[in-house]
Amino acid sequence: MKKLFTLCFLMIPLINYAQSAPSAFGFQYDLRPTVTVNGRALLNPWAGGLNATQYATVRLNNDIRDDLVVFDRTTNKVTTFLAIDNPAGSGIAWQHAPEYERLFPEISSWLIMVDFDGDGRKDLFTLGGGNIRAYRNVLQNGNVSFQIAADPVMTVGFAGRQILYAGSTDLPAILDYDDDGDVDILSFDPTGNLIDYHQNMSVERTGKKDGLDFQRTNCQIWGHFIKEYCNDFTFGIQCDGTMGMSKPGTPGARPKHAGNTMAILDANGDGKKDILFGFVSCDNIAALYNSGTNDENANFTAFDSLYPAQNPVKFPAYAATFWEDADGDGVKDLLASTFSDFNENYGYDFRASSWFYRNTGTNQKPNFQLVQKDFLQDNMLDLGESAAPAMADLDGDGDLDLLIGYSGVRTGTTYRAGLWHFENKGTAQNPAFVLITTDYLGLTQSLGLSDVVPAFTDVDGNGSLDLVLTGTGRSAEIRVFLNTAPKGTAVQYTASGAILWPNPGGQMIPGERPTLFDIDRDGKTDVLIGKSDGTIQYYRNTGTATNPVLQLQNQNFGGFNSDNSYYDRARSLVIVDLNGDQKNELIAASNNGRIRIYQFPDKLDQPLILLDSLPSLGFPGKGLIAATGDLDGDQLPDLMLGSVAGGVRYLKNTSQKIVVTNLPEEKTGPWAYPNPTDRFLTVRPPFAGRLEVLSLTGQAMLPAQDVKASDETTLDLGGLADGTYLLRLSGENRPVQTQKIVVWK
Repeated sequence: MKKLFTLCFLMIPLINYAQSAPSAFGFQYDLRPTVTVNGRALLNPWAGGLNATQYATVRLNNDIRDDLVVFDRTTNKVTTFLAIDNPAGSGIAWQHAPEYERLFPEISSWLIMVDFDGDGRKDLFTLGGGNIRAYRNVLQNGNVSFQIAADPVMTVGFAGRQILYAGSTDLPAILDYDDDGDVDILSFDPTGNLIDYHQNMSVERTGKKDGLDFQRTNCQIWGHFIKEYCNDFTFGIQCDGTMGMSKPGTPGARPKHAGNTMAILDANGDGKKDILFGFVSCDNIAALYNSGTNDENANFTAFDSLYPAQNPVKFPAYAATFWEDADGDGVKDLLASTFSDFNENYGYDFRASSWFYRNTGTNQKPNFQLVQKDFLQDNMLDLGESAAPAMADLDGDGDLDLLIGYSGVRTGTTYRAGLWHFENKGTAQNPAFVLITTDYLGLTQSLGLSDVVPAFTDVDGNGSLDLVLTGTGRSAEIRVFLNTAPKGTAVQYTASGAILWPNPGGQMIPGERPTLFDIDRDGKTDVLIGKSDGTIQYYRNTGTATNPVLQLQNQNFGGFNSDNSYYDRARSLVIVDLNGDQKNELIAASNNGRIRIYQFPDKLDQPLILLDSLPSLGFPGKGLIAATGDLDGDQLPDLMLGSVAGGVRYLKNTSQKIVVTNLPEEKTGPWAYPNPTDRFLTVRPPFAGRLEVLSLTGQAMLPAQDVKASDETTLDLGGLADGTYLLRLSGENRPVQTQKIVVWK
């Protein structure tokens, strides 16, 4: 027997709801929505983008191939990829596998993976506050797991046992340098001018190769060279610091600040381990050649300032290199990126900051050939920096399309951004996005904004979605594009018709996140701002949509103060019903990577009540910008997260759908039956107009159609998931009629 489920507007007390269902919400990373760019389907569209990348190969699953771990220094984010058979041909491809990312500990500044305990699994080293932290890779229930092995890693230096120093702006090298089977460490001293060689004494003292027993070499000038500025290496220095030969290189350059990177490999095939060297104010990688031995008696005597000789590594500044097998052929390749943790002077193109050089030689005598500058990035949505997604049915076909804003691209002396437009050529249940243009409405030049963030809301209250853009011009700006198209049809926005809303209170600064929403339910769109100090400000619109007047109502909305325990900075805010219980939640996605769900208050002076912090997602990245929309037709809004890395992550809403009973009866008689229905619905409209089937979040579930008064129309709802929907009838000079219908199979 079918049961009629209806909805209820009775409000459960907030504090009781928070206590009874603290984990009622769920999201999981989903890779299924396809994305096609220039006729090519992207393998990893939702991987989230990459900026300043570091690479390590490691076995993540149970097959026989090494997989790939990428750490992004600008976001402190680990992204994991499995090696799979290349669907486009021979060799391997890298398939994004987000389920492994939460297995990694918190990483700071750099990540190096090397097997120090000889068990065949690569262990993990990272920065730990001026020192090195080591994790042992152990298996738990067949999964990779990391356990602290040393925090901090210690060494025996000239003053006895002490912390092995590592700077946050330096990249050390951790490998078996002297080929005795245990792992040694080469790190820069606090001045950044010298490299300290810390030999692992485990083999010498115990005969075992599984220890972290380090001792600094007695030679104060390891390698017999120093460097001070850019490409000004001084060779021939004795252990006591006396000069043996003159300084080569180009003098006169000065560093912006300290910072060095190194990778160790035999660059010229002579059996000696050389150094690929990067410096913070240099745009190149220099190859330093070792004419000594692979131990404490290494002796560097020459360098090349351009490496490799063909298509050398060149970044605006501060390059780093990594020696890993990037194509799965068993020979280590060269990968290069920047070691900067932000886009200084907008000099970097973070759409192509991952350079791949294939090794056509051997590990003993490499020959690196540049293959691409967008390794991994070419198979994901990567707009450079600060991707900002928004979803709406732009073409009126009943499914959600996608706009993505971004930070910008340098053209000459300007730095401008617009919107990428993806049309959904799939269905309301199975989206398939296709890139239409990288400059929707031609906004890149017409608006002259950077850091563009789109959003959709009904600003003028006519039932259609308007486009809201925030961005940075001479200051932070809000622009509203009113939709002039009839409801249910393709939207019509014009760049020339954008309305410039006032900067709320004149206090919103670039990087702060405004959200337009009717907060007080008076029919006019208001503004919430996630402030850079951690507060949320509420401005009430006392004007109109075309002539808004924004008055500050609460500078600590939700009870957020700049020094409270939820200090997250510049939150991206979305107000939406996440589980169908007819109560709005507030999603707060912050700059530091936290995502929290709060109960939106009934009374606007009440504090926000934390419902969930989604711990199962791990760390999704920094500079988060959130958007919601039901992409799979289950009447639960899914989540998209853009980040400073320039990409987007899609998360399916797996929350428990709540159907509350005892909805008050409709004020008008029913004009659609049977209700509930298992498939077909007969509609006998009271007047002529346009008929729409909507989800409870307002998304069109079927194409809209014109109907005549009293004529019966049959709708096939068999493709909809079980649940409650809205049947909306709108006609000229007639009030909109809405009836709730239930599909129950």
